[in-house]
Amino acid sequence: MTHTGFKAVASLVLVCVLPAAQAALGTLYALDSTRGLFTIDPATGARVQVGTISANAGTTAGLAYDPASNTVFLTSTNNDSLYTLDLATGNATLVGSYGTAVVMHGLEWDSSTGTLYGASSTPNSFYSISTVTGAATLVGSIGLTSFNNLGYDSTNNVLYLTNSGNDSLYTINRANGSVTLVGSLFGSTNPNGLAYAADLQAMFLVDNSTDQLYSLNLATGAATSIGSTGAGNLLGLVYVAVIPEPATYALFSLGLAGMLAWQRRRRLTA
Repeated sequence: MTHTGFKAVASLVLVCVLPAAQAALGTLYALDSTRGLFTIDPATGARVQVGTISANAGTTAGLAYDPASNTVFLTSTNNDSLYTLDLATGNATLVGSYGTAVVMHGLEWDSSTGTLYGASSTPNSFYSISTVTGAATLVGSIGLTSFNNLGYDSTNNVLYLTNSGNDSLYTINRANGSVTLVGSLFGSTNPNGLAYAADLQAMFLVDNSTDQLYSLNLATGAATSIGSTGAGNLLGLVYVAVIPEPATYALFSLGLAGMLAWQRRRRLTA
């Protein structure tokens, strides 16, 4: 390959890599108790309604995302059931009943073990949830009062919980449901949905009393306001990363193979 050819391949690699890196910022989604589905700008907090979740989901609350299967899960607090959610259409598909009377407000996916967890306020307990049947299995008592929300830091493998009764951030033990105080949120008065963005290294929180989007300091619990989400009862929050199309990987692999071949030929003729 000539030097000109090498530059062409190098350019192809850059063209393939850069859009994929930019697209990795993903989308922050939120929902409210009346089934409104929104996108939230992580830089400003501004929300835009993009749909309405189907009526079969009842009173919607927490959201969770499994990136391995590209599946969004949804919890209903009045149907006591788990659903999958199509973000493009708003259609909720029933997975199954929790099999017990709960107010499963918190929902989160643990990618380290491939486990879906739920946090209920009545009773105030922590559960693992089957993604096949929807059945909730009690892990243990949380020991707090009021609504609980879950957020999983996939970078450091830590599961967090906020509680609206005392406006604080906790870590939660996935083996028994016990919580350890991290600190007060300072400013958030009714914390609800939590979502972690690994590519931004940030945990986001929505509060439906202050109507603000916050970023959390996971070492202290302090919440820093990003901006207003507008009036409304936002409950669930989830961050969905963009998965590059297979063609993107194919072009990158082609360009990389060409570069490696050119380097080998240079070594042989040097």
